[in-house]
Amino acid sequence: MNTEIKVNKREYYPHYIGINSEDETLMLKELGLETSKDLFNHIPSHLKHSGMKMSKGLSAAQIKTKVSGIATKNKQVKSFIGDGLQQFKISEAVAKVSTIRGLTTAYTPYQPERSQGTLQTLWIYQNLISKMTGFEAINASLYERATCLFEALTCATRIKKNHNIVLVADNIYPGDKEVLITQAKETALEIVFVKIDKTSGLVDHDEIARLLSDKDLKIAAVAIPQISTFGQVEDVDRLTDLIHAEGALVISLLNIHTMANQGLKQPTKWGQKGADILVAEGQALTIAPNYGGPGLGIFGIRYTPENKTYIRSTAGRYIGKAKDENGRDCKAIILSTREQHIRREKATSNICSNQSFIASACGAALL
Repeated sequence: MNTEIKVNKREYYPHYIGINSEDETLMLKELGLETSKDLFNHIPSHLKHSGMKMSKGLSAAQIKTKVSGIATKNKQVKSFIGDGLQQFKISEAVAKVSTIRGLTTAYTPYQPERSQGTLQTLWIYQNLISKMTGFEAINASLYERATCLFEALTCATRIKKNHNIVLVADNIYPGDKEVLITQAKETALEIVFVKIDKTSGLVDHDEIARLLSDKDLKIAAVAIPQISTFGQVEDVDRLTDLIHAEGALVISLLNIHTMANQGLKQPTKWGQKGADILVAEGQALTIAPNYGGPGLGIFGIRYTPENKTYIRSTAGRYIGKAKDENGRDCKAIILSTREQHIRREKATSNICSNQSFIASACGAALL
């Protein structure tokens, strides 16, 4: 098997992107200028930098040697952080996929006709997460679990119009709680953290029932973890039925590893109807802990005959199968509900890109 990595010769030029003196002269002539310094005549002289002392540029081989030398100074120790960033064995497929240049350099696939490779890997990722969780629609994807949860909360308020209150179990990861509080500031979203039963360590069911029964409170959804930050398994069936009985949505927070090998119950099977929205962290599936990031926010929404409109209130994009004008199989962005290049000021969130590369690597890890 040939594992040689193809190298783009352009990347080894002294200047990755540059112009020659002839190009520069033509551009200056078009602008009516004589030298490149004339471009900055509008800046007062006392504000101009006198010059920067920079060392001579290094070759690609020299850079590799220098960076490798710096890397050897790292002192790698066993991670005991847990919960927020977990350390699991990563599939060997991830490293191989990471050498595919078209994926590692991909940004957001705004032009599907030029991004079939990226769209294909995201489609694989979506299908595998869907199979694990039971959710019909998985987006591709969000930043990490904390902001993903915030997106789920705001999504619920769009589905449940004129409802701006959401309940969140107080036994979620503390770091996620901090992010929610920060992002909710200066918004109409009101987050109420439901207290924990001191004897069991689980979320207080009676408190949830009391809050939901208060008709003066416009509660859109309740977010509950399947496994709390203390490592305890919640009674998700009872909670789901309790929440649905009062007309609110159920947001499920998962440890995605527990879905493998017929582990814990899929959120679509919680209670009688299943959870409505899925939130999870996919970091441990595909990359090691790395000073707090990056992460992979896994987000899902139900897409059934009963709630086909829910998906239009979500953030992110969804990839699907299609046919091109010649009848050939292809992939396409079938729904992009918040993209700022489409909806601009009407975008459903401020997430301006997805984690394409991390999601692609996650799909490879799960195959």
